[in-house]
Amino acid sequence: MNNLKNGLARGEVTRGLWQNLPGPAVAELAAAAGFDWLCIDGEHGAWDVADIRARLIAAPEAVVRVPANEDWLLKQALDLGARTVLVPMVDDAAAAARAVAGCRYPPQGRRGMGAFVARAAMYSLDPGYVNRANAEISVWVQAESRAALADLEAICAVPGVDCVFLGPADLAADMGTDASDPAVHAALEDAIARIAATGTPPGIFAADPERWIAAGARVVCMGSDAMVLAQGLRALA
Repeated sequence: MNNLKNGLARGEVTRGLWQNLPGPAVAELAAAAGFDWLCIDGEHGAWDVADIRARLIAAPEAVVRVPANEDWLLKQALDLGARTVLVPMVDDAAAAARAVAGCRYPPQGRRGMGAFVARAAMYSLDPGYVNRANAEISVWVQAESRAALADLEAICAVPGVDCVFLGPADLAADMGTDASDPAVHAALEDAIARIAATGTPPGIFAADPERWIAAGARVVCMGSDAMVLAQGLRALA
């Protein structure tokens, strides 16, 4: 059962934490802190499958952000036991469909049939996994460019996309500015409204989480464990 996917389907607002620091102890600590989800960041953090496996054991509901929209990366994350994946830089509906297909077993998709030797099916001790997986896996895609915003409704309409997650920093860079620019904020507010209008949960990495929840975001990152630790240590020093 994917509790996070089911919660979003019920209309819940969720608050999470980006997990950039390696190691299961940090993941366990973050999971116990009370967030609804963690995101193990394999795009801007290390793509170390042994470490990701250990962190998924410490935080079973963690989302895994893969480095790129590639079948083999999605397959690794899912075989490690991830039930929710976040796919960066999805610029159009075709890319969203490719991400979903990479997370589904045939005939619905292209995921390789290897779970019986992987942690996802507990190395063959869970023979029913393959029959459940297509329904249980949750696919989140990131809209982080002007091209993605132009194709938002089509991205949201792709069957199997459970959340469209906005990336303010990359969007701002694509717009030739930074994330503090009011033009970026206006674009994000418009995007959240458009995503929500399709019935798809909007997500965002937010410096001011409650503001974006008020704007309609339902999957909101409260910050990064690395940033929290860095700032806390600086303040202590």
